[in-house]
Amino acid sequence: MKKIFIFFITALASLQVKAQIWEEYSSFYPGVGIHVGTRGLGIEGAYPLSDAFNVRLGASIFPSSKMKLGNRVFEINRSDVTLLADWQPLIGKDSWIARKWIVSAGIGYFFENRYERYVGTRKVADQKKDYGVEWGKLRPYIGTGINGIRLSQRLNMAVNVGYYIPIESTAIKIYEKDPVDIPKLREDLDSFPYNMVPGVNVQVGISYIFFKNSYNKYFQ
Repeated sequence: MKKIFIFFITALASLQVKAQIWEEYSSFYPGVGIHVGTRGLGIEGAYPLSDAFNVRLGASIFPSSKMKLGNRVFEINRSDVTLLADWQPLIGKDSWIARKWIVSAGIGYFFENRYERYVGTRKVADQKKDYGVEWGKLRPYIGTGINGIRLSQRLNMAVNVGYYIPIESTAIKIYEKDPVDIPKLREDLDSFPYNMVPGVNVQVGISYIFFKNSYNKYFQ
């Protein structure tokens, strides 16, 4: 009887230790931060649902200004809100990548998501628009990233890459451009890489961690 009692006490202690170690391998924590990337500048909040699952809600805006690249003068207008669910597939493993790597899925809504080309090859005042391209506003998202890169006890860095999947056709608005050129323009927009670029997301963020004493385990 004494041996059985000792066995159960030892087993219970072992389970508690394993549970604690399991939690220490999680890369998720509650926090609020800022990010910069292909969607522009933004803010994001995160909250862990468990050691292996996390939710994020963020918003971004691309600062609107006339730009010149090569012989093109254009302007990009983008702003969005995105809701994501994160999963840490290798939770409980001891390697660095297992404690940091996440997979994400969710949906984004773009309030503005358009590209406008100007007439001419130089930036000038009162420049006329040649044509505009309006990309789909509602887009499912899939991605991956590295989370839990420790900067300090209160600051964390994350790197995310992914793709906003188009589910709506691209609209073209003509200003000065000859309408006869629309088929060639649409063919270009539907070809690689122009058809992929609007959905690409590359993002680096820094967040402030709440409940430091309770979540020190995430900095292992």
